[in-house]
Amino acid sequence: MDLKNTNYEYFINNEYKKCEFCGQKLTPKGLDYLYTNITPKSIKYERCNCKLSQEYWKNKDAEQYKIDKRNYYKNIINKIYKDNYLNRKLSNYSFENFIVNKNNKNEVEILKDYLKKCLENKQEKGMIITGNFGTGKTHLASAITNKMIENGQVVLMGRLSFLLDMIKETYYDKEKSDKELIELYSNIEMLIIDDLGMETISNWALEKLYSIVENRNENKLPIIITTKFNKNNLLERLKECKDKSLAEAIISKLYLMCYGVNLKK
Repeated sequence: MDLKNTNYEYFINNEYKKCEFCGQKLTPKGLDYLYTNITPKSIKYERCNCKLSQEYWKNKDAEQYKIDKRNYYKNIINKIYKDNYLNRKLSNYSFENFIVNKNNKNEVEILKDYLKKCLENKQEKGMIITGNFGTGKTHLASAITNKMIENGQVVLMGRLSFLLDMIKETYYDKEKSDKELIELYSNIEMLIIDDLGMETISNWALEKLYSIVENRNENKLPIIITTKFNKNNLLERLKECKDKSLAEAIISKLYLMCYGVNLKK
């Protein structure tokens, strides 16, 4: 530091910060603290090594890690939506523009209540929405997606093939990894798999689906499945792959961790 060019009128700040737990003086970082024209709040300090301080910063760092990870997930999903799936039609779906009739009124109210609990972070169980083509499964799942996103929650919706294609791409993209995307699908606030059972599922896909379902169950995070198939038919669809026991494990787990509504026209 060139002291000759320093204005001593603004030199040396002796107002050291103390540890709020043990009262020990904290060591400032760098040399900015030497200038009195630097506000006390802008001076950075080393962390105290007392037990209470260490415990405080351990919790604080854990909270910050969660925030950073969530923002990381959000950025990835925003790019996925922008590049691929959530088109204007789906992004405009809401409960307000869904056609309610005497055959689906009760189910719509159940899904509204389910969404309310999701927005309050009080929903651990998932939801399986069944019904024939044209009953509005995708519309209502999109309505939940859009409302949760509108309220700042991190949600990913897509067909299983779309979600797994994102994983396949990681084998050619060094900036991502299979593990990272499984972690993303396992930890975001909501994952919605649309039209499960409509596509042929490979053993590889089944293994990834099992990992995601099992992880979300352990993390007490909800998953929404829309499908035209009932439980037995969905099981038969998944059993078309070689690993029938894995298919049974997935269906068994999903029906244990999810509520269910059946939509009719």
